[in-house]
Amino acid sequence: MKRSEGFLVFSILFTSIVFVIFRTPFIIYMGLFYALVFYLNNEGIRERGIETDAQTILGMLLIIIAPLFLFVKIGKYTSPSAFHALFLAGLSLVFFEIEGDRMPLGILTMEWSIALISKTKGFNILVSWLSKRFVDVTSYLVGGLIDIFKVPIFINGNVAVVRDSIIIVGSGCSGLDAFILYLLASTLLIALRKPDKNEAMLLLLGALGIIPLNAVRIFSLLVIGYYSGISFLELFHSHLGDLMFVAYVSLYWWWATGIKKKEDSVPSENYE
Repeated sequence: MKRSEGFLVFSILFTSIVFVIFRTPFIIYMGLFYALVFYLNNEGIRERGIETDAQTILGMLLIIIAPLFLFVKIGKYTSPSAFHALFLAGLSLVFFEIEGDRMPLGILTMEWSIALISKTKGFNILVSWLSKRFVDVTSYLVGGLIDIFKVPIFINGNVAVVRDSIIIVGSGCSGLDAFILYLLASTLLIALRKPDKNEAMLLLLGALGIIPLNAVRIFSLLVIGYYSGISFLELFHSHLGDLMFVAYVSLYWWWATGIKKKEDSVPSENYE
C-alpha cells in the first residue's frame, strides 16, 4: 500500500474517532470533504523523506500544538475542529510535498479558520441572523405545503401544532448548514471539473434548491408525526434530511453536468 493510500485510510479513521468522542458534525463534514479531495488528488501527491528542513519542522510544530485546542478555551469553548485540522495538516507536511498537496491542505486550512472564526461574537451574530432568515422562509414554505395538501396541522410562524404536540422549527432545522455544505462541495466540483461558465453557474444555483428541499423535509416530518405519532417523527428526524440531501445533490449534479454533453451530442444542421 502506498503511503498516500495509508494516510487516506488513517485520515478517515482519525476523523471518525474524533467525531465519536466530541460529537461535532463540522468535524465529520470537513473530514470527509478532506478525504474526498485527498483521494481525487492522489495521483499528484508525492511522498517525501523525513528531513530536518523547514517544512518538517512546521509539520511537527502543528502536531505538537494541535492537542492544545482540546484544553485551551477560545471564548467559552475548546475547539476539537482546530485540533483535527492542525493534526492532519502537520502529518501531511511531514510525509508529503506541498506542491501536490495544496488543495487538501487548503481544506484543512479552511476548517481551522472556520473553527476559530466561529468562536467570535461577530460570527455567531451573523450565523444567528442567517438562521432566523432561513427559518422564516422555510416556515412560510411549510405553511404553504400544509395549505396545498389540506393536512390538519396548524402552523403559526415557526411553531406547528401536531395533534397535542407543539413542534418548533428552530435554528437547527433552518437548513443553513446544508446550504453552506452544498456551496463548498459545488465549489470543489467546479475546481476539479473546470467547466464552462454556464455549468459552473448551474452548479452554484443548485444551492437555492436546498431551501424548498428543507421545507419538504420538515413538512414530511410533520405529516409523519400527525399520522404515525411523534415517536416516528423523532425516529425519521435524524436521517431523513441526510438521505434527501444526498439524493438531491446526486440528481441535480447529474442533470447540471449532463446538459453540456447533451448539447454536444446533438448533430448540427448543415445547410450548405
